[in-house]
Amino acid sequence: MGRDNPVTEQPPPAPSAHALAVVMRDYLSYGESGMADLKEAVHAVRRKPVIGAFCQHLRQILAGEAPVPTDVINKEFQRRAEEETALGDGTVVEPVHYDDQQAYEALADLWEYLDLTPDGEPEGAVTAVKSAVTTRRSQLLWVDGDPVEALKTWMSWRSLALFGAGTVLCIASWAGYERVDATPLRSFLLLLTLAGFVMASIGGGALWLRRVRYVNPDAFLPSERKPKDERR
Repeated sequence: MGRDNPVTEQPPPAPSAHALAVVMRDYLSYGESGMADLKEAVHAVRRKPVIGAFCQHLRQILAGEAPVPTDVINKEFQRRAEEETALGDGTVVEPVHYDDQQAYEALADLWEYLDLTPDGEPEGAVTAVKSAVTTRRSQLLWVDGDPVEALKTWMSWRSLALFGAGTVLCIASWAGYERVDATPLRSFLLLLTLAGFVMASIGGGALWLRRVRYVNPDAFLPSERKPKDERR
């Protein structure tokens, strides 16, 4: 009786945790900024193979088809704590430690945050566009909360007065310029029109900048985030 091929007797290999380890090291270890970069990478038109493998691995974990990689997660927590300790002022940073249930719940929350379909794929084009609009929404829109209170917070009455006076001066001077025939007076009115336009531009620009800084206090400031190329 011949021996069976031992290869056929082995169960199918478990999904590799390499993709999860890479994603944790290159994205999730950086907190909120890393989460945002990961979501962008997941929904990219041409996402990296390691990102696709991570999404499929995550789907298999949550479906019970693969074990919860608690050891992989805790090793990354340990590595990150050791790195922060080495870069700190001598204070020992205690690593976070998950049990299987906590690790599973964290991965489930990550699945919801990434907006993945039950097949582990990113949502369709409509969802991607809506997400992009939400993420990169115009900073001129109202933020959540009381609009009146928000207006009091960022409004500059001096800039508003400059904008209003400049607008009125520009419109009135231009109307006079169109109706007056005397050349010297027309030149003066044209000069007033330009002056009013400049005043309105300065006042309106100042209001817009204050509004942008109200929505995003870090706008126009140097970013402290590491470039994405340095993380990979």
